[in-house]
Amino acid sequence: MKKIYCFFIVNSIRIKLRLVTLSFKIKYYPYLSFHSTARVDKRVKIDFHGILENKFKLTLDKRVKIYNDVFFQGLGHITIGENTYVGAFSIFGSYDSITIGKNVMIAQSVSIRDHNHRFDDLDIPMRLQGIVKAPIVIEDDVWIGYGVIINKGVTVKKGAILAAGSVITKDVPAYAVVGGVPGKIIKYRTDKKK
Repeated sequence: MKKIYCFFIVNSIRIKLRLVTLSFKIKYYPYLSFHSTARVDKRVKIDFHGILENKFKLTLDKRVKIYNDVFFQGLGHITIGENTYVGAFSIFGSYDSITIGKNVMIAQSVSIRDHNHRFDDLDIPMRLQGIVKAPIVIEDDVWIGYGVIINKGVTVKKGAILAAGSVITKDVPAYAVVGGVPGKIIKYRTDKKK
């Protein structure tokens, strides 16, 4: 009896994670394509606006880790590649598509949205003008710092670093280090030290 109790306590964290992941998968089926090694923490939420059209799709590849309080919304497709993790309190809004590659590090409170509200007609309230959308692509081995905002239509190439608090409005070249509002290239990781 004592050995069974100790075994349960030692393994309770792993068992708890499995239960959270399983309940998340069941709750949002058929909107998930979910590898068995992907892990989802507590209070991760999906607001699939496309529930009636059955358009929303979230794909988590091998060993993806989604930390607590992450929010997915919209009616587009969100794909997260293997060995990628998403920090707590991050938000993904997709009406088109968001594709994230392998080995990407996404810090806490990151916002990635592939759409914006229209605002060109002054005679119609902005909330009634609809949206404009364009896909976002984040390639392999990218580091996205705390609080980064990535706007529609952006491609972040392999090996780039987006500094904390940056607002990314344009494509980011491979191995570039980008920071600021709006984001500008600070240097390249390939630059030789002098």
